[in-house]
Amino acid sequence: MRRFKLQAERPFEHPFLPGQFIVLQMESATEGIVQRSYSISSVAPNNQEFELCIARNDNGIFTPWLFEQEPGFWIVGSEPQGNFVFQSGYLGIAHVFICTGTGVAPFRSMISEALKLENTPVYLVFGNRFAEDILYHEEWKQLAQQNEQFQYHPVLSRQEQSFAHHGYVHAVYSRILEKLTDAQIYVCGWQNMLVETRRNLKLLGFNRKQYHFEQYD
Repeated sequence: MRRFKLQAERPFEHPFLPGQFIVLQMESATEGIVQRSYSISSVAPNNQEFELCIARNDNGIFTPWLFEQEPGFWIVGSEPQGNFVFQSGYLGIAHVFICTGTGVAPFRSMISEALKLENTPVYLVFGNRFAEDILYHEEWKQLAQQNEQFQYHPVLSRQEQSFAHHGYVHAVYSRILEKLTDAQIYVCGWQNMLVETRRNLKLLGFNRKQYHFEQYD
């Protein structure tokens, strides 16, 4: 994985909404125009500078090309877009963020917004295979130490570490949600994780107005 900091040639026409993505574009000699979508991972992006965190797929076309570029290169990109955005107005209701891998990207800005709500518990359940894969780990730890509203639950599926749960995210978020009568739940990750999470949320008694999904594979 790699973090990319981009600067738009001119300010965005519309303000960025926490959780949105942009579409990047390249031209391939064999495939023509190739486009890929990436969530903006900046905590509070301004109207011209922002950050992306991207995992390299060696079997793909786009990321191998992207990872070979030097700092300062130019790339075609879109305005911020997408409907997987933070839903304001749920003061005092727990906000639970569930993700795997680079699915944490849209949550940086969303969690920042959630923590502005008084008396609103915020949970991050973040699954990865190994400790070295955890994006923004020190940032999440520090945030949890500084803000009693925020709880950070790292989960590792293929490594045991004292600071993390071992296994998958499902057992961890289920224990949290079993204690809550109401919540706003955001889920971002691979399709298989989303399918199982949706099923579990229904079994826990949550409805479609309470959870929001974004798939990135």
